[in-house]
Amino acid sequence: MSCWVGGDWMCGACQHQNFKKREACQRCGYPKYGGPDVSTYLYNNSYNSAEVLAGDWYCSAMNCGVVNYASRTNCYRCGSLKNDFVGNYNTMGCDGTVPPGWKTGDWICTRYGCGVHNYASRIECFKCKTPRNF
Repeated sequence: MSCWVGGDWMCGACQHQNFKKREACQRCGYPKYGGPDVSTYLYNNSYNSAEVLAGDWYCSAMNCGVVNYASRTNCYRCGSLKNDFVGNYNTMGCDGTVPPGWKTGDWICTRYGCGVHNYASRIECFKCKTPRNF
């Protein structure tokens, strides 16, 4: 999914972009309108438990974050080049709109393997505690 379409939404637990029709996140299963403790979805789901081998890499493109085999030069899910977005995240949709739930100044953590959405007021990543200007 590369463009935001009216009604699409970002998961409050894992930051995955979901189509409007989904009632729960495709990646982690967190309900569209929130609900249970987010941490149970962030750390206890199969997408987080895949074995990562030496040389494997996390896609750093916004809302992706999947693990790719070391031999891949492009992400199998979104097609981004390896390290394509590191340190230079674009938080806009294809038409220049801000994703749903985002506000001016919100940012993506640039720490390798993290890549979560943070509110503008945060000075460090809420997930990994990496400073904003890392």
